[in-house]
Amino acid sequence: MKLSLQWKWFGALAILLAALLLVINLCIDFFLSPYLFERIRADLERNAILASEVFESRLRARPAETWEINALAHAIAKRTGVRVTVIAPDGMVIAESDKPQNQLKSIENHLNRPEVQAAIQRGIGSATRHSDTIHVDLLYVAVAMRQENLLGIVRVAIPLHEIKQTTDRVQHIVAMASMVVGIVAIPFLFWMARRTSGPIDEMRRMAMRVAQGDFEARAPTQIKGELGELGRALNEMAGQLENRLRELAKEQAELHATLASMIEGVLLVDATGKIRLANHAILHQFHLADAVLGKTVMEVFRSTALHDVVSRTLAGREVRDLEVPFFGQEEHIFHVNAACLQVASGACIGAVVVFHDITRLKQLENMRKEFVANVSHELRTPLSMIKGYVETLLDEQPPDQQTARQFVQTIQKHSNRLEALIDDLLTISALESQQTHLHFEPASLHAIATDVMNEFAQPARTKSVSLSMEIPGTFPRVKADIQRLNQVFSNLLDNAIKYTQSGGHIRISAKENKAEVEVCIADNGPGIPPEHLPHIFERFYRVEKARNRELGGTGLGLSIVKHIVQAHGGRVWAESKPGKGSWFFFTLPRSRD
Repeated sequence: MKLSLQWKWFGALAILLAALLLVINLCIDFFLSPYLFERIRADLERNAILASEVFESRLRARPAETWEINALAHAIAKRTGVRVTVIAPDGMVIAESDKPQNQLKSIENHLNRPEVQAAIQRGIGSATRHSDTIHVDLLYVAVAMRQENLLGIVRVAIPLHEIKQTTDRVQHIVAMASMVVGIVAIPFLFWMARRTSGPIDEMRRMAMRVAQGDFEARAPTQIKGELGELGRALNEMAGQLENRLRELAKEQAELHATLASMIEGVLLVDATGKIRLANHAILHQFHLADAVLGKTVMEVFRSTALHDVVSRTLAGREVRDLEVPFFGQEEHIFHVNAACLQVASGACIGAVVVFHDITRLKQLENMRKEFVANVSHELRTPLSMIKGYVETLLDEQPPDQQTARQFVQTIQKHSNRLEALIDDLLTISALESQQTHLHFEPASLHAIATDVMNEFAQPARTKSVSLSMEIPGTFPRVKADIQRLNQVFSNLLDNAIKYTQSGGHIRISAKENKAEVEVCIADNGPGIPPEHLPHIFERFYRVEKARNRELGGTGLGLSIVKHIVQAHGGRVWAESKPGKGSWFFFTLPRSRD
């Protein structure tokens, strides 16, 4: 059972009081008896000296009778309460206060008694022993009486049992007093323990409530002295702690909100390189779980380059940055910045690592390089052809008229190709930069598809390709820019006619979905290999480059289709089965009109 502070304090005070009373009683037991013995011996010496002066004056004045000396001894003993013995120089007892006159001769010689010998030699002597005369333990003090010669010895004695009785009486009185003091002191000690421990216990409960987050708790302050000052100090500490925790909670909430809203991944590592904090962005970027906390950077990311960046930052205490590639399901490139966290003393307690995903920037940079290379290649071929034919026409020996006409027709063909390429480049540039303003209005897919089919009827007949449309005139209208939508149909139908063999068939169809319509342009041409399908909507991507140029394509038609459909809020994709044909799909939002 756990005792309260009040009972502990009361027990300590009670034990202290008991120990004090015990020490007092032990001191009386050990020191009172010797002290009383010395005091009584000193009193006996004074009594012996006084008695010796009385007897010496009698013996010196005239020879005294034995009965007279014995009577005087009885009188002195009666007044002083001590035993008085007068001993002649030869050791015979001539007076004894405890014996009548007629029994003095029966007392043995006292000359060899220790106190008597000490008195003869030093003038005064004492001894403690059992008396053979009265059969009790006595304290003897003897004083020699001298004139010129030894006149005799006066000896006084007191029973030792009187010293013991006095000691026992004092011990009994002290023990009873100790008992009374203990009984009287117990309520006082209990009151004092309660008065002292009560406020301390209240302060303890207040501290426990504050530790549990209850900052409304307050310690008593009405007490005077140090406990009152302690209570006021605890209350002030609780108030300051509440304010500090409120500020820390606010700062922590702001930090978490900031980290959660950041698109950059953020890691916080301690001085040992273990992760202490990871925001949502980095968990999403690397498909990590919350269990990364407490692990090292190497355990989580398996990247030696990242581990080296963090290690050098913790060692060098300077900002470091590096581009680090990570290979997972897809390759990602991150620009990593690491900075050391320093306290006021300058010690490095950790590092902050920020991950900027520059994968898209790298892809755009590569696309730009590829775009420049592709445009350069696409422009160089027709320009080289035009330049060659012009140089031939301008030769000192020009070709005949028929050949020259063929050359001019070839120059015109490549000029038209250049013009188409530049137009497509301008179109795709305007769409990507969002400089083209689309004019949305309700549009009839049946009407647009009919116009495009009429436009490509002649090329289709030339190649013996049949066209069919399965979009009824009552088909729901779509919200679209009619001119751009016409361009989508034209590019897809043009591609289908170019790549469909003679005798083939192209079909245009559409179906309704919830909030959109889905359009399909299908052919039964050679189809597209599966590995090319994910890339056919990229700029300048060709499945068969040489054949595409022969057919006059710029390599931008499908890319323009993708941008126009996406600008309408739709999707575009392709499906194909080699040897059976291809299906190009795109969706458009339905018109509410």
